[in-house]
Amino acid sequence: MSAAFSNRKRRGFVIIFTALTLVFIVPMIGLAIDAGILYAVRARLSLATDAAALGAARSLSVGQTLAEQEANATSRAIRYFDANFPNGTFDTTGKAVTVAVAESAYRTRTVTVNAEVTVPAYFMRIAGWGTPGKELKVRVVGQASRRDVNVVLVLDRSGSLANAGACDDVEAASIAFVNMFANGRDRVGLVSFGGSSRVDYSPTMNFKDNPSLPSLLSQLDPGGCVGATGSAQALWNGYQQLVNINEPGALNVVVYFTDGQPTALTADWPVRTLGTTKSRCYDWDNNKSYSTAGWNPVNQKYRGYISNTMSNLRSATADTFPEDGVDATVTNPLGYLGLTPKSSSSDCRFRSTPGDVDIDVAYIPDTDAYGNSVFGIQNITLNSGGSYPGKPAMTSTNIENAAINVVDNAAQRMRQNVLSPNINTVIYCIGLGGVGEADATLMRRIANDPDSPIFDVNLPQGMYVYAPTAAQLNQAFLRIASEVLRFSL
Repeated sequence: MSAAFSNRKRRGFVIIFTALTLVFIVPMIGLAIDAGILYAVRARLSLATDAAALGAARSLSVGQTLAEQEANATSRAIRYFDANFPNGTFDTTGKAVTVAVAESAYRTRTVTVNAEVTVPAYFMRIAGWGTPGKELKVRVVGQASRRDVNVVLVLDRSGSLANAGACDDVEAASIAFVNMFANGRDRVGLVSFGGSSRVDYSPTMNFKDNPSLPSLLSQLDPGGCVGATGSAQALWNGYQQLVNINEPGALNVVVYFTDGQPTALTADWPVRTLGTTKSRCYDWDNNKSYSTAGWNPVNQKYRGYISNTMSNLRSATADTFPEDGVDATVTNPLGYLGLTPKSSSSDCRFRSTPGDVDIDVAYIPDTDAYGNSVFGIQNITLNSGGSYPGKPAMTSTNIENAAINVVDNAAQRMRQNVLSPNINTVIYCIGLGGVGEADATLMRRIANDPDSPIFDVNLPQGMYVYAPTAAQLNQAFLRIASEVLRFSL
């Protein structure tokens, strides 16, 4: 056999082998191409449904009624899906999208987005795929859940805000914040404070109905910002509102806003009965006036706040603007129930003579009225002698330092669930810049911000947002709202 004949024989074999191989290779290549297209379509479709579900869940706060909220969520889901998967993407046809909103768990709504498209077959049509009855369809489901929120706004309305002309900015920013939440689902409440605090609006699900929380917030200005800065009482009252709701499974949030350092302390102040200078407070337990035989109010205390100006002792729970001028109340014994004092000659000096509060009050108690310690990050000077040695001295510096310490301790105790072991509370802080602005380190400590020097990863993590000017308050409040809603999803 000649070499030429042998080469021709081998070439013939290669041609036959190649032809036979192509019978298998071409379909495999075609299958790989079509499968790649199917994979790309599915990935794009999955991204679109996830975005639609997440966008819809975020929009569940839009609308007065639950039906309006669900309709807005459905509309937004469709818009998000269409933006991420326009008609004809990858030459697909038959796009179909359905959106459903349902209660999936206690106080939790889940948005489910189902999407389907028909994918063209290029090479698999050889095997019949892509023809009527054997369409290549891709179906994807996207879901996002939104947990309802219990949030209490704790807003500073002290005199420094009025001096800065920022009351109206706080009003506008807080109203925008409230409108980010879902009427009929979330609970939103308000505690406002100057020297003392008030629960202006107990947390309710119908906060956008009449009377609405936004309408109440619009009354902070004009004329609403007055007094000292009693932060600890306000923060604690906000916490108590969440404890009263008692929903361990909910997202429980306090949003604390201030423009300055705490300057007032609410406590049960002991009456001075020792030393050369004594209080002349009426002895309610024994029904005796000062200098009367048997007068001895040794266990008597007045609950109220004293600011760092030491000008007076005011009521711890004022009812109207302004709070100044309302007298303190006796907590022990429970004899004094009204606001009208005894005659000026037979009652505490602080009721008639501003500046004499340190004559009536023996010393600063170890805790405020809610059990928060006056000792902490700021130094407290103790009496070295006199009638009350070892007790915190009644000085303006001590009052201001104690006011800082108690709010710091209050925040720590809130995260430790001291009032209810099952209520985990997240604290967010907003500070306004300017003269006497809030200390950033203190605000981060209150929030348990990751940048706090005492950040504890095992406790609820909050955030501190700083607004350098009043004009930037709206952005700060909305950032906190977005953060809260992010954790509700």
